[in-house]
Amino acid sequence: MYSKESYNKLLNAIAQNIDISDEMFEKAEKTYTGLGKWIDQETPEYEISIYPQGSFALGTVVRPITNSDDYDLDIVCQFKKQYELTAKELKIDVVKPLLVRYKKTSSDIEEKKRCWHVEYVDVPNFHMDVIPAYCFGNSICITDHNEVNDSYDYIGSNPSGYVTWFFDSCAKQRVRLYEQYIKEHRIVVAQADVEDVKRRKVKTPLQRVVQLLKRHRDIMFADDDSGNKPISIIITTIAARLYEEEDNIYDALANILVKAPAWIMNNCKGTQYYIENPSYPGENFADKWNTHPERATTFFKWLNQARQDLVDGDILKNNRMEMGTHIKKCFGDKTGIMVFNQEAEDMRSAIVTGALKVEPTTGNISKQGTVSVPPVHHFGL
Repeated sequence: MYSKESYNKLLNAIAQNIDISDEMFEKAEKTYTGLGKWIDQETPEYEISIYPQGSFALGTVVRPITNSDDYDLDIVCQFKKQYELTAKELKIDVVKPLLVRYKKTSSDIEEKKRCWHVEYVDVPNFHMDVIPAYCFGNSICITDHNEVNDSYDYIGSNPSGYVTWFFDSCAKQRVRLYEQYIKEHRIVVAQADVEDVKRRKVKTPLQRVVQLLKRHRDIMFADDDSGNKPISIIITTIAARLYEEEDNIYDALANILVKAPAWIMNNCKGTQYYIENPSYPGENFADKWNTHPERATTFFKWLNQARQDLVDGDILKNNRMEMGTHIKKCFGDKTGIMVFNQEAEDMRSAIVTGALKVEPTTGNISKQGTVSVPPVHHFGL
């Protein structure tokens, strides 16, 4: 059986396993900063900034399930002002030629509704979704392509505001974990690097919950081509709305999954699903649910399955073998094998050093027990 503490430790190990490595994070950072510097040099007539949005900015990236898949890198290409450019001119006449010239290719640049999907041969492991936009007050206007009418227009958005809102939702735990990280590593961080350390090295329970939910979704819908797979922005927004600064993953996950269905229904406007963008009032992340109700049905089905798989009471009754099988089902074979192999190695090392103990009243094994677990030497080894 698992205690709440040991299960929480397991959830954290899974989240760490599916997280992006420091090496890949640095490659991603190099990818978009390199593009930004090149565009700045090539466009003296415009003032442009390039920055990430989405999971890279939020610290909720999950690595691809297979090595053949790429990371999605969402990038905003933000012009300081409109420069009297229409939405079509900004996207088609200005941004696309820059992306083509950057790596001298056009075959791997695909237009999507609000961005350019870019894959460069010499930038392995990543594809970029580049969103053309211009600054408008405290928000931005991004290009939107109406594919039915083949028309272009600007619509409002605020990705940097969303990032601020998300981190404000877990500010207390960020401060606690950041101070703990600095103390444990005995390092001094320059003020300019504080935020970078927090986002890369310090992961709050909220960030870990989002990563776990996204991977559970990816596994559950791995063979589903219906287009109804729950989208990350809705998962992330609901999680952050319901997070109550819990100091551990299990409590945060349980709270969010139990409350999410009622929260969604309570936020409906009449008969319409409505999950508002917290950084851009009036934008409804769930607008497609109202025209494609099967997407809402699928989302509720996934929430129910995630609750059953990850937090329902019987989960702690599993023995180690049962839990290993369960984790592989929920998060993938590769993750399950790697996490439990590491757990076995940690347990072996703890037994050798005498750090592993048994709690007599529960029989649980941990470093907090009172009875030492003696090393076992088979066949004289």
